[in-house]
Amino acid sequence: MKLQLSNAPCSWGIEFADNPSNPSWQTVLSEISQAGYKATELGPLGYLPTDKAELATSLQDNGLELIAGTIFKHLHDPAKRAEILEYTHATCKLLQAQDAKYVVVIDHVSSPRTDQAGQIETAYRLPDDAWNEMMTTIRELALVCREYNIIPVLHPHAGTFIEYRDEVDRAMEELDKDLVGLCVDTGHCVYAGINPSELIETYQDRVEYLHFKDINKSVLEVVTANNIDFYTAIGDGVFCPLGQGCVDFSQVKSTLEKIDYQGWITVEQDVDPNKDNSSLENAKQSLDFINANVMA
Repeated sequence: MKLQLSNAPCSWGIEFADNPSNPSWQTVLSEISQAGYKATELGPLGYLPTDKAELATSLQDNGLELIAGTIFKHLHDPAKRAEILEYTHATCKLLQAQDAKYVVVIDHVSSPRTDQAGQIETAYRLPDDAWNEMMTTIRELALVCREYNIIPVLHPHAGTFIEYRDEVDRAMEELDKDLVGLCVDTGHCVYAGINPSELIETYQDRVEYLHFKDINKSVLEVVTANNIDFYTAIGDGVFCPLGQGCVDFSQVKSTLEKIDYQGWITVEQDVDPNKDNSSLENAKQSLDFINANVMA
């Protein structure tokens, strides 16, 4: 396999650009580079510099390239569609200028699903009319991405309305495969009771991009048994460095070899920026694990 590795600002707790608890973007880029990665995701628009020249210089100074951006918005709310499309244009313009390849498309964590993350059988599902509106928004933002030669990839995510296998299958069936690809996140799959290797193999013709994330099994069992909301679960350490959790990366490796995956993998470990995190050390540990157990 020819795999290329990246990390992302979320491993330093960056979920929202304006969170006063965020570490500086200069620190994050420097530490991604120090950890041994050669690329990064953009994170939320407005966290890294939005001036194209400044961003290019900052990336170059840290030996990094930009591989992807993210649309993490309330895709299920049609009232937000115009705002989402405007955000998509701005994101794609910045990505295109840096020769980035992907936009990761995620429905925003929201009530009641934030408290139902991992509740496979009982979680509320969107009614058909709301689901159809969400599909319309995804199609329209995907068309915007394609205007900039950026590949949109749908990312099933805990605490959102595209989390569980029935929702993933429905979205893949309803979205044109030539328009929208799939980003499989190993950690979010396990959170939702999905075998990431099986999902990758099933949708191998649509898997354009991967996120490697690991799950602390004991924390997951507690948060799902007690209906603990997704963001509290992050603060409780539900995500951990690769190889220290319950994701079967040996099976993932075998599947990637089987389908001859040749793309990018971004390592992520969502953390709470208000907590005392060891993001740099964790990123190094995750990279060491990949080099020894996936790349070998």
